[in-house]
Formats: sequence, structure tokens, C-alpha cells
Amino acid sequence: MKDIIIILLIISLIITIFCLILLKKSLKKLNRDLDKKIITESNVLLTTDVSDKDLCKLIKTINNTLKEYTSLKNEYENKNSNLRKMMTNISHDLRTPLTSALGYIDILLKTSSNPKDIKNLKIIEERLKRLSELINSFFEFSKIISNDEEIKVNKVNLVKILENSISNHYEDFSNDKRVINLNISKPKINILSNEMMLMRIFDNLIRNSYKHSKGNLDIKVETDNKVIITFTNELLYKNLDTERIFDEFYTVDIARTKGNTGLGLAIVKEFVKELGGTITASKKENKLIMTITFDK
Repeated sequence: MKDIIIILLIISLIITIFCLILLKKSLKKLNRDLDKKIITESNVLLTTDVSDKDLCKLIKTINNTLKEYTSLKNEYENKNSNLRKMMTNISHDLRTPLTSALGYIDILLKTSSNPKDIKNLKIIEERLKRLSELINSFFEFSKIISNDEEIKVNKVNLVKILENSISNHYEDFSNDKRVINLNISKPKINILSNEMMLMRIFDNLIRNSYKHSKGNLDIKVETDNKVIITFTNELLYKNLDTERIFDEFYTVDIARTKGNTGLGLAIVKEFVKELGGTITASKKENKLIMTITFDK
């Protein structure tokens, strides 16, 4: 009797071990299939050859969750695509009549002789130009986020592009008796990048400094394992939130009087990201510091 019990226990143990081996093998297969499904975004459902109740219940739950995720993902992509198209269309539709309105204002200014009318027309012109700047920035930003094309890069001299951007704004700073100080470690720094996008990044940052600070702008370029460009200027708005400064349409309330659209720095962030770099903002004492980092 004792021998029979031992034999039954051994058989039971063997069966248990065999079931555990099958269960472990099935779990490994489930894990591989799940990884493959996530990577390939396949619609094939997960299955198992093991008739374990709890395992089958787990697989059913995973399949239901994946179905819900796929449905939400498709819905989000469709809405996002429609939003991008709508942004592009709205921007385009607004630009055409605004350009015409500015043209008529220009004609009236040239033909009017009444000082009061000229003053009012110039106020209207200023407001229309402000609106035009906002729409142009909105239009450009909508193109950025809807552009799925690969960015074309080649070897460019970062220092030369930066110097060209500085020269574009030299007169504005000079008229305000302000200076752009450029400190570079090398006269020529070649990186793989897109010249147009780099130029726009530097232009926006310099323009932002001109509009929203009183003092000089210090630009420093350092090279080691990476290329680091810092833009430092006087911190004009004490309540500036550096965590949100690159968000779309973020503005400090007082900045609205200076014609800030809230898109310039958002465009900078997107361009830097597209070029494989990073940009951060920080405050130190009374200074605002923007730091861009690119691979060499």
C-alpha cells in the first residue's frame, strides 16, 4: 500500500512538473507574441494551446485591452490628422484677406492728407501687422506639426549661420544702444544639420531677446563631445515660467503688449527636436538662459 502511494505521488509530481513546463513555455510564447504584436501593430489576437482557465482568462483580458488601445489610437490619429488639416486651411484662408487689407491700408496712407486719418490708419495698420504675424506663426507651426517628410541635412558651418542671424538683427539692437556679444571657441564648427532650420532657430531666439529684454544679448558657443549654444539676456519678466516657455501660445501677460504670439519659441523647440538636439530654459539671478545642445 505504501509503495502504491509513493508511486501515485511520483506520478502526480511528474504531471505537475509537466504542466508547469507547458505553462512556462506558453507564457514565454505569449510574451514573444505580445512583443511582436506591439512592434508590428498587428491585429492578430493572442492565443494559447494550454487549457488553463486562469491563463485563458488573462489572455482574454489582454486581447480586450489591446483592442481598446488600438481603437483609441486610431481615433486619436484620425482626429489629429483632421486637426492638422483644419489648422493649415484656417491659416491659409486668413492670410489672403489680411494681405489684401494691408494693401488697401497702404494705398490709403499714401493718398490721405488728413493727419487724424493718417494716425488712425497707422493704428489699424499696426494692429493688422500684429495679426499677420500671429497668423504667419500659426501657419508655420501648423506646417511643422503636419510635416511627415524626412529632414534633409548636410554639413554646415554653424558659426557662419549664427553670424548671419546676428547681422540680421544688428541694426535693431544698435538703434536701442544694445549689443550682441558672440563668444565662440572656434571660428568654424561643422555639424550635420539643416541650414534653413538653424537660421530660423537663431533668428527666433535673437528676436525673442530683442523684444523681451532691455540689455545686451550674450551668445556663447562651446564644443567638446557636443555643440552647446547658450543665449543669455536680462530677465525682463520675473514671473516667467521656464517650464512652459516653449509651450504653444504661452505668454507672460505683459508680453502681449510687445506683440508676442507665443509661437516663436514653440517653433524653436520643434526645429531643434527635428534636428536631433535639445533646448532648455533656466533662470539665474536676473538672467534668462536658453541652452541648445547638438551632436557634433
